[in-house]
Amino acid sequence: MNKSAVMSVRRSRGPWGRGRERGRLEARSARSRALPRAVASPARYRARPAALSGAPLAFTVLVVTVLLVFLAGQIATPGGFDLRSVQSRLYPIEYREAIREASGRHGVDPYLVAAVVKAESGYDAEALSAAGAVGLMQLMPSTAEWIEGRDDWAGGAVDTLTDPDANIELGTYYLAFLLELFEGDVCAALAAYNAGQGTVAEWLAHGVSGERASLDPKDIPFPETRGFVERVEKLRLIYLEAHPEAFRPTP
Repeated sequence: MNKSAVMSVRRSRGPWGRGRERGRLEARSARSRALPRAVASPARYRARPAALSGAPLAFTVLVVTVLLVFLAGQIATPGGFDLRSVQSRLYPIEYREAIREASGRHGVDPYLVAAVVKAESGYDAEALSAAGAVGLMQLMPSTAEWIEGRDDWAGGAVDTLTDPDANIELGTYYLAFLLELFEGDVCAALAAYNAGQGTVAEWLAHGVSGERASLDPKDIPFPETRGFVERVEKLRLIYLEAHPEAFRPTP
């Protein structure tokens, strides 16, 4: 290598050469810092779920308070934690006397009548459905007129279906009629009470129950009717357990 070439290499490695190289590196670093970086934030900087607050917290406090009050009442009541005692408070039976008398006259299980009343109206004597069914047992005016026109009806003309005694009398009579029509099949009678006797008769004629002689709730094709039947049967069992002496004759 000649002398001029050696001097050239030395100059490139001198302070000016290193300075130019450092400048290029610093410029490249600055550009890299200016670019957006798609890197996940460290865990300590990530957002954390907010603590329960506001309306959800208030609702939770309310539910806990109600539960504590209920439990306190149970503790203060003799036999408060007995299952029957709890059920009797949660599932009271209203209009007992009217139900007992009407079911006795028409030969219907009073617990079944009470369950129908609860499922249909929740014991609201003024209840009126979108379809026009009225009162405690949700009777259609046309059904009431049909009952009043039958030879074995002894209740006379009914002025208003919102009268509790009259409504229970008519509803219990109709339930007794359906039980007789479907030969004691409670499921079929309840389904007919909700969906109409002609509809249920058609189901049975087309063999919806298969080989079974009676109707099973799971065979009912209408969800609303199936839900009604299941609810009434469940309520009847609860009433039997919670109120075993509700309909015994008064001394």
